Amino acid sequence: MLRSLCGAAFGLATLAATSLPAFAHAHLVSSVPAPESKVSPGLDALLLHFSERVEPKFTGTTLQDSAGHVIATGETAPDADPATITVPVSARLTAGRYEVAWHALAVDGHKTSGSFGFIVTP
Repeated sequence: MLRSLCGAAFGLATLAATSLPAFAHAHLVSSVPAPESKVSPGLDALLLHFSERVEPKFTGTTLQDSAGHVIATGETAPDADPATITVPVSARLTAGRYEVAWHALAVDGHKTSGSFGFIVTP
């Protein structure tokens, strides 16, 4: 009886452990600039690192200033790390607060989105 219970518990634990990746989502783990950080006006790219691999062609950002104007960015590019993307910032940022809205498509097909702000100092 004990042996069959242990076997069943092991089987359930194995099933749960192997099933977890199917329920994963690409959450933003870190970014450059970091949320609520202060950066210099020379920022030339956004770097977003996710909790799992993302599809760069279906993952991107919108950068806005405090007045809600969209700031030009280049095309999202994959990084050497498949969980990281780089987004070139085309315009020179002036002092003020900026908001990054991001969306990601994980390689497993799950979509996530979010936003964070940062401040450009003079």
